[in-house]
Amino acid sequence: MKISFLFQPMLALLWIVFSGCKASPVEPAGFAAYPDMMKQYDLIPGDKIWKDPNVKLSDYDKIIVMPVFTEKQLDRTWMERQNIRTWLNNEDQDVKDFAKYTEEAFKKALQESKKFKLATEPGPNTMILELALVKIVPGKPILGVLGNISNLSPIGFLLMPIKVSINASTDSPMQASVAIEGNIRDSQSKKVIACFADNEKQSVAIFNFNDFTAYGNLRDIINEWTRQFIEVLEKRPLVTGEKIERRSPVKTIGY
Repeated sequence: MKISFLFQPMLALLWIVFSGCKASPVEPAGFAAYPDMMKQYDLIPGDKIWKDPNVKLSDYDKIIVMPVFTEKQLDRTWMERQNIRTWLNNEDQDVKDFAKYTEEAFKKALQESKKFKLATEPGPNTMILELALVKIVPGKPILGVLGNISNLSPIGFLLMPIKVSINASTDSPMQASVAIEGNIRDSQSKKVIACFADNEKQSVAIFNFNDFTAYGNLRDIINEWTRQFIEVLEKRPLVTGEKIERRSPVKTIGY
């Protein structure tokens, strides 16, 4: 009987790990050029995407990354707005710093790409990547510290599978999350050839060092987006049929 009691939470955790989860889609913020034409694809992570069917992304091999736009922000609930950084009046600067981190993360990913090069000027075979962070919900470090410490207690360790499963499978204003919209343009004609939108929440972990800061989990999401972006460009799943996998929503240790 005791074994069954302990085993059921572990089954719940395994179900979450292998089924995967993400934050619920948010309403369009108005940055992506064609929100009504975007749709979800099983082969590509993300809420929605649109690509001009008359354009071949394989014709491009260079990308300009523009500064990240943050002026279009979707409404946040009262609980989503509550954060120690907001209480200290640091949020405006934090958002600027986070936008700069996002820009640099995408540039770094392109510099490591085998098929694409980071460009600084328009030209042939060159795309422009425009990004907007349209909803930013930082983490809550005080609660993050308490939550991680509680996992180390005997009772917390026993209940950990249930706690991790619930956090991974449900949306909560207590969790860090970020929504993004983007446009890809031809650098010469300035025509939008693709656009996309996604909303992701933090991974959950048995012990998560990212919970100790307001933006640690958000930077983790950005790093995952850069990986997905490069893989989509390089593997062209809508042409090849090769699926781009999502990250697992559960980690043993997060950092």
